Amino acid sequence: MKLNFKPKKKYLYWIGGFFLVLILFHFGINFWIKAKVPAIIEERNDTAYEFTYENLSFSLLTNSLSLEGISIKPKENFPEKVPIDFEAKVGEINVVGVNFIKLLRKKNLSAYSIQINRPEITYFQPIEKDTTKSSSKLGTVIQVSNFGIHDGFFTMFAQDRKTKISQIDNLDIELDGVNLSERTLEKNIPFTYSTFELTCGEVFFQLNPSQELKSNSFKINNNLFILNGFKINTIDSLTHLKPNSKPYRFLPEVKAPTVTFTGLDWHFDHRENFNFKALTLKFDSVDVHIQNKNELPAEIEKDFGNLIPFKLDIGKVLINDSRLRIQNTLDAKNLNVQIESIKNEIGKKLTVENFIIEHPQVTTFSGKNKEKTNKTAKTIFRDIIQLKKLEIKNADFKLNQLQNQKNILAVNQVNFLMENIEMNPQTFSEQIPIIYKTVQFSAKNLDYHPNSVYQLKSQNISFEKDDFKLNQFEMKPKISRRQFVNSLKKEKDLYTITAKSIGISDLDFGFQGNDLFFKIPQMDLETVHANVFRSKIPPDDLKKKLLYSKLLRDLPIILEVKNIDLKNSQVEYEEETLESSGAGKLTFSNFNANIQNVYSGRQKSSVPDVKADITTNFMKDSKLTAIWTFNPMNRTEKFNIKGSIFNFDARKMTPFIKPYLHATVEGNMREVRFNFTGNDVNASGDFGVKYDDLKVTLYNKDTGKVRKVMSTLGNFVVKSNTKDQYKEERIETVTRNQDRSFFNFFWNCVQQGLKQTVLVI
Repeated sequence: MKLNFKPKKKYLYWIGGFFLVLILFHFGINFWIKAKVPAIIEERNDTAYEFTYENLSFSLLTNSLSLEGISIKPKENFPEKVPIDFEAKVGEINVVGVNFIKLLRKKNLSAYSIQINRPEITYFQPIEKDTTKSSSKLGTVIQVSNFGIHDGFFTMFAQDRKTKISQIDNLDIELDGVNLSERTLEKNIPFTYSTFELTCGEVFFQLNPSQELKSNSFKINNNLFILNGFKINTIDSLTHLKPNSKPYRFLPEVKAPTVTFTGLDWHFDHRENFNFKALTLKFDSVDVHIQNKNELPAEIEKDFGNLIPFKLDIGKVLINDSRLRIQNTLDAKNLNVQIESIKNEIGKKLTVENFIIEHPQVTTFSGKNKEKTNKTAKTIFRDIIQLKKLEIKNADFKLNQLQNQKNILAVNQVNFLMENIEMNPQTFSEQIPIIYKTVQFSAKNLDYHPNSVYQLKSQNISFEKDDFKLNQFEMKPKISRRQFVNSLKKEKDLYTITAKSIGISDLDFGFQGNDLFFKIPQMDLETVHANVFRSKIPPDDLKKKLLYSKLLRDLPIILEVKNIDLKNSQVEYEEETLESSGAGKLTFSNFNANIQNVYSGRQKSSVPDVKADITTNFMKDSKLTAIWTFNPMNRTEKFNIKGSIFNFDARKMTPFIKPYLHATVEGNMREVRFNFTGNDVNASGDFGVKYDDLKVTLYNKDTGKVRKVMSTLGNFVVKSNTKDQYKEERIETVTRNQDRSFFNFFWNCVQQGLKQTVLVI
């Protein structure tokens, strides 16, 4: 079946005429707009800006308006101050879907789309900052379904109109559901929207005369932020840079190849408080370099305010393979950080669930010029910061000299754990500004070079549940004895000390007021080997040697050690003189000691007596017992030391007796008893001996030759055997040499006892 429809010609004429009228009306309106609108704009434009364009077109059929070649700039002879000093050139503005009825009747602009293409905006900073608050004068509502800026270019210049402060390239912005009204204009974000996306190319910002910020590109939308090639550079040469001399504050130097936020949600709530939420923040290969900071004048009060002045909720922060440098202080490499569940309530508290750092390589520096710090300015801290767990895993730590990078201290495979940490306005002003529940520490080994002479080492260091322990401790010279002696200007001891283990139980430490304290109920030292070498060849050190009571009394910290057990140890003293062939040695093997009440005098008026109960084998085969007591608060430095030596071969004392008494003794000292009481000036007491087969040889003081007659006479006067009776004497008062140690004082008392009991000539 074939349809044969032939419309009447008059209908075709009517339709054709209608479209012709529309076309004519369209061209008429365009002609009128192009001819009249520039004059209307010029006549009615009472703003501070001159507005021109090259081409304008309007489509009645699509309700669209297009402007090309737009130029906006301040009027030259405008009588009032220009509100915003800027110039703009826009390639094209396209407005689609305008509701002209609503625009004409209610002066409300409603459009489907507004697209601004290739805008170039130049802004000039004002000479004086405008502090006058402006109120909204918006008489219309603007609603745009889709608003976009494409290929934008923004530049900001300083007041001199020559110095560039900021620049943004290739700016693209897409906003959907834009609504602007008098109600929204007064808010922090003066319009509402449903979705947005912003991307740009290179960004430049002059932070201060010496630093600039740059980035290659960034992208941000409703739930994603990606920043590439972010940098904060210091322009001045670091050789000549003196940050403290600059009248502005230096920001850290930063290099961040990639920064990514996911699950992003940020907005202002009904009270205009800023809220920031994100699932993850990820930073890859970030390099942060902090310069020295300017100090505020002493009279200025430092108020930190709220550390984070907005509501914050971040699920996880990841920092991978990054670096932190603080000039002349710290260089931390290979930083891999994971921070979990960060939440901040404004004016309440900041909480963090976990803060974990893995495999960092941390180097600190010594020998730098210490800068003056401002200690008189009052500091106000308002926050409460709570961290459930801080953990450092498998870290390597170094302390280097700043000038030559020579290593001083190295600690490997460090693990650290601290739980339930809190900082608040009360703790902030304390010496330790935090409180915490538990702390644990461990390290595989330690290597310390305190100076050019000694090296300290230790293995398997741990601190857990208030118990501290280290193994295989060593303090050994790095140079030979001859090198050490040749380097001395005055007489000095050389120490070699090792210990199988050192343990402390229930350690308590912190600050009591401004004073550091260590309180130790029990310390155990296992298998200590201590060697003390002294050469009498260098000149004497005539500086006064303080006794141990004085040293403890004046210790600048609070020290309380209730009990020390020294087990299975050995102490050696070696001394060489010009006359000796090699060094004479005193050996105390199988050395065991219990030392009680080692207290300092800091913040105390009285302390219990220090008591050292010692048992050892003297010269490897003679048993020695001694009890030594003194009190740090006794300012006369009073002490008492008493004890006994059993079955001692007197010939072993020759290297130490002959240089001072010019005599030697042979025989078996079956028992020697001593009981000396003294102070910082002198000492006296009892000395008794029981011996067999005693023989004395005396020497000429000047020539060193044997005094045969005097030796024979002396052996005649002194009995060779005391049998079971003690030969005991009340020793004459011994005056202390103030430039000698306590042990020299004790030895002088022993020598005086030998003179009076054995060397009677």
